[in-house]
Amino acid sequence: MTSRSAIVTGASGGIGTAIATALHEEGFALTLVGRDAAKLAALAETLTGTGGAAVDWLAGSLADETFLDEITARHTARHGALDLLVNNAGVSGHRRVGEITAEFLDAQFDVNIRAVILLTDKCLGLLRKAVALRGSAQVVNTASNAGKRGEATLASYSATKAAVVGFTEALHDELAAEGIKATAICPGLVDTPMADAYRSGGAAAQGMITPRDVAETVRLTTRLSRACIVPEVVLLRPNEWVQPSEVR
Repeated sequence: MTSRSAIVTGASGGIGTAIATALHEEGFALTLVGRDAAKLAALAETLTGTGGAAVDWLAGSLADETFLDEITARHTARHGALDLLVNNAGVSGHRRVGEITAEFLDAQFDVNIRAVILLTDKCLGLLRKAVALRGSAQVVNTASNAGKRGEATLASYSATKAAVVGFTEALHDELAAEGIKATAICPGLVDTPMADAYRSGGAAAQGMITPRDVAETVRLTTRLSRACIVPEVVLLRPNEWVQPSEVR
């Protein structure tokens, strides 16, 4: 219980892997969560091979509440407290309004906001234990630029990420006074498989935000004093706020 510890969801994806790497460099013991067991195992092996704090991992679906309980129980057994919860996992997909099915909508809501709220709720006791031990704890939620300004063909995704921003604001209002910080990170287009739909339109990797950019933002929040809270960070490419041509 001497090391700071973190839970990172979506750790088998590009942003999650970068966040986990940065946090391990900062000395955090990690519980990595994702859907791809092979990628999680490989990441854990890579990180532990560099020395430092312990790394554990669990593979499963965040849409399954029993899996959320398993995450909390595993982290409690190994660490007893939680200094940082990173709700990073996300599901995207392009569909125009009029083509959105209940199945498509539920898949995004279950991971992008339902799991964020439920896992945070289940981890609250662990976060409070970290406050008792070290004076502060924090929750970082990966939202999106689309949650700040809705985008065509991303209506349901934009709605879920706007909900993440609202939930983070509520966390800040409710928990900041007791030492639990809450930050929403809202990146624009990041060079991950989620961006593949944009590559055919000419978006090249060198013109995208990198997963490491997001990870370094998370790292920054962990280095601030207990008295300093960053409620929201928006990361944009130079042309990110341009209105889509189809709705001009």
